[in-house]
Amino acid sequence: MYIRKPKIIEVYDSFFQKQGGWAPPGVSLVSARKMWPSTRGAGAVVAVIDTGIDWEHPDLVGNVADGVSFVSGEPDYQDLNGHGTHVAGTIAANGVLLGVAPETKLLAVKVLSKDGFGSYSDIVQGLKWARDWRGAGGEKVNVVNMSLGGPFPNTAMHQEIIKLVESGVTVVCAAGNSGDADPETREISYPAYYKESLAVGAVDLKTGIADFSNSNDRIDIAAPGVDTYSTYPGGKYVKLSGTSMAAPHAAGAAALIYSRCLQRFGQYPSPTEVKNMLNYMAIDLGTAGFDDLYGYGLFSFNLEGGQAITLKAGQQRYCINNKEFWLEHPPISLEGIVYAPLQEICEILNTDSSYKAAEEMVEIWS
Repeated sequence: MYIRKPKIIEVYDSFFQKQGGWAPPGVSLVSARKMWPSTRGAGAVVAVIDTGIDWEHPDLVGNVADGVSFVSGEPDYQDLNGHGTHVAGTIAANGVLLGVAPETKLLAVKVLSKDGFGSYSDIVQGLKWARDWRGAGGEKVNVVNMSLGGPFPNTAMHQEIIKLVESGVTVVCAAGNSGDADPETREISYPAYYKESLAVGAVDLKTGIADFSNSNDRIDIAAPGVDTYSTYPGGKYVKLSGTSMAAPHAAGAAALIYSRCLQRFGQYPSPTEVKNMLNYMAIDLGTAGFDDLYGYGLFSFNLEGGQAITLKAGQQRYCINNKEFWLEHPPISLEGIVYAPLQEICEILNTDSSYKAAEEMVEIWS
C-alpha cells in the first residue's frame, strides 16, 4: 500500500495568520461553518491511518490525543513524510488554520513510512489498534480516515474494515489518483472500492472533477482535493492535491455529524446513517443522480452550496463555477477591501433581503 504524494508547490510559514483562524477554500466549499454554531466536533474521535502526525504543530498540538507506530525503524508516530500531518489539518486544525471539525480529537496511526509505503500487515494492525482504542473517559474512535490505496484487494484488511463498521466506525477512503476524468473508464483502488468504505473522489475549487480522481461505481461523494491548504511538519503549511486531500474533508464532516448527534440525541449514529446523510446532502454536479465520477456529488452542509464565486472590483461581470453572470452595480475597492451592494450579494447567495428606504436599513434572512 502507498500514497502518491503530490509535488509541493510552496511552503508557507505564516501565510494564514489571522485573528480567529482562517478556513481554507475547501473547508468553505463543504460549508463547515454552517455547523460550527452547533458543534465544532467536540466528542468525536478520528483515527488518521497514514504517515503519522506532527503532534507539535501549533494548529494540531491540542487535538492529537494519542498515537502509535507500526512502521519498522520509526518507533514513534511523529510524521517524517508530511502527508499525514496535511490530512490531519484538513480534519481538525484549530489555530491560525481551521479544519472541518476543529474540536475533534485525532489519533495518529502510523502505518506508512517516511517514503509513503506500508505493508498490509501494518495497516491491519493499525486498523485493529484504532478499533480497540479507548480514551481516558471511555472514548472510542468514530471515524477512520484512509488516504492511501493500492490496486489489489486484501482479505485481512477488508475483514478489519468490516469489523470497524460493525463496531460503529465510519471508514472514509480516498478514491485514488489514477483517473482520467472519463466516466467510461473505471479505475479501482482498495480500500476505497470495498462497499463498507465511504469512497471520496476529488473536485477542484471551481467544483469541476479533478482529472486524476478515480471513477467507478462505488464512488460515494466528492470533496475538494485540488490546491488544498493544510498543515505541514515543522509548524508550516503547504498546498497539495489528490483524493488524499478530499477524503479528510469528508472525515471531518462525518466527525461533525457524530458530534452533533451525540449532543442532540445522546448517542452516536450508525455508519450507515452517516453514509446516508453524507450522500443525501451531496450536491449533484455530474449526470443527474449517481454517476461514476462524482458519485452522489459534492458533499456540503449547505444544499445551496458548492459555489465558487469570483467578483472583481470595477466589473459587473462575475463568475460562479466558471459560468458568467452580471451585477447591476460593479463592486468597488477601497483600502484593500472590496465592497458590493448587499442586496445583490444576497441574491448571489440565494438569501432573502429587504431594504427599508425610510430607515436606510437592510434586513437579511438566511
